Amino acid sequence: MAALAAALVSAGAAAACVCEALPLRERLDAADAAVAGRVVAERKGEVKGAPVRLLTFEVEQRVKGGVGGTIEIRTPSGTDCDVEVPRDAPIGVLLNEAPDSTWLATACSVVSAPALVVEGGQPRGTYIKVVVGLVILALVLLWAVRRRNRGARPDLPGAPTP
Repeated sequence: MAALAAALVSAGAAAACVCEALPLRERLDAADAAVAGRVVAERKGEVKGAPVRLLTFEVEQRVKGGVGGTIEIRTPSGTDCDVEVPRDAPIGVLLNEAPDSTWLATACSVVSAPALVVEGGQPRGTYIKVVVGLVILALVLLWAVRRRNRGARPDLPGAPTP
């Protein structure tokens, strides 16, 4: 009896969805696309005789890949790798593209949305910051040259008089 219980426990553990314990950066690099957003609808389907769930996902932030708007994600159904996500809660998803151009995800693909955006986000506004800095520098130099050419000196208390 104890041997049967041990066999069932080990079989259950073997059938569990096993995710690689890789850092998020490596998982993001291996994915074809990554998005943060919300699941807005789901329906059941079948692909080549295998049951699948089709999640309608509203993309709020594209982290990697050319994904945007509302997409459909295909996930396995009836297995331990089935994606369990709450509706209308922000999540991050690492996606792989199937040969038929559909997006695939498993339970291992779901990550924290803020962590995904931080890890995959690129600094934004770099060019704007450089342009604003150059404009400020030009204004300061223009002001300094103008004052030098005019010969205007500030009247400071305690300064020597010419």
